Amino acid sequence: MNELETLRNKIDEIDEKLLPLFLERMECSEKVADYKKRNNLPVLDKSREKQILDHKGSLVSPDKASFVRDFFSEIMSISRKSQRQFLACGDFDSDLYAGFDRSDLKENPTVVFQGVAGANSETALMKIFGDDTKRINTMTFAEALDALDENRADYAVLPFENSSTGSISGVFDLLESRDLYIVSEVDVPIVHCLVAPQGATLDIIQSVYSHEQGYLQCKDFFKNYPKMKFTTYHNTALAAKYVAGMGDTTLAAIADKRTANIYGLKVLAENISTNQNNVTRFAAIAKRGILNEDCNKISILFTLPNESGSLHHILSEFKNSGLNLVKIESRPRHDRNFEYMFFVDFEGNLLDPSVRQVMSAIKENIAYLKILGNYHAPKSPSERL
Repeated sequence: MNELETLRNKIDEIDEKLLPLFLERMECSEKVADYKKRNNLPVLDKSREKQILDHKGSLVSPDKASFVRDFFSEIMSISRKSQRQFLACGDFDSDLYAGFDRSDLKENPTVVFQGVAGANSETALMKIFGDDTKRINTMTFAEALDALDENRADYAVLPFENSSTGSISGVFDLLESRDLYIVSEVDVPIVHCLVAPQGATLDIIQSVYSHEQGYLQCKDFFKNYPKMKFTTYHNTALAAKYVAGMGDTTLAAIADKRTANIYGLKVLAENISTNQNNVTRFAAIAKRGILNEDCNKISILFTLPNESGSLHHILSEFKNSGLNLVKIESRPRHDRNFEYMFFVDFEGNLLDPSVRQVMSAIKENIAYLKILGNYHAPKSPSERL
């Protein structure tokens, strides 16, 4: 037997001694859970946990203290998970789920989108609700959500994220400040073209109108045309409408073929996106969240307490639960300098007790939590597009 095998056998012997002690500890943990249930106490007691970890770390040399703290921190995490299962945390009378109904999307709704006919948001609207859906339009994202608040529309469809340029920050800022929920999402392929009035040619274009996102997604194309100057506009469809109305052959817009056809414009260059697989994720927003068996994705936002390891605790809850974390993004808080709001997407359904247990665990470890929605998100490429 070589030295490595000898050491491994020694570790196996130690583990065999640890196992019955661990099981005995879990039995005690369940009894603690029973006591907490009878006395209406929370699962997590942060001050006691910190005291225990500090004490355990003090019992060993400084170079071993962090390992000891990590060891007992993991054991405590497992114990909390067991206690939550015992307590069946996450009942629907919680304030966390007050904005949700056991329902589905409304039939024959009125839907608002930002832009004008031909906007990508209108395309997303039709993919979610159908081509014949009654719709109204606004000039800004905020005005679209105002239409919801004022009951002029049942849903708003807004862009959330582009595969080339990332999240649409203005929409996330609005969701942070409003009591609204995501109820559906869809991906829309974005095929940008350079469009202009009839009679225009590439060599005479001087000014290009577009939403900033459209321009950023096509920057490589415009490197070949340094004389073209970019002008920011509300969105690509509005830019196309403006250029069509001006009738000036030195003006162009970034838009797709459908928009060009609507406003009688000529396509000067086709598919000019830097990323040829350019896709934007759109979401349908409502005043109430929905809960049904088809929901498979959850979006949340939260802030963390100013404590070491806070984010680690949250990520550990996802790891221990086996939930698939799809996205995590931080954004600065507007009310506090150098503090951040985290936006997280993960797979799951709030009707699942195990998911509600995780939500309860997350709530215990953070300063503020809001569920942005539980909704159906297409998974396969064919379903998404």
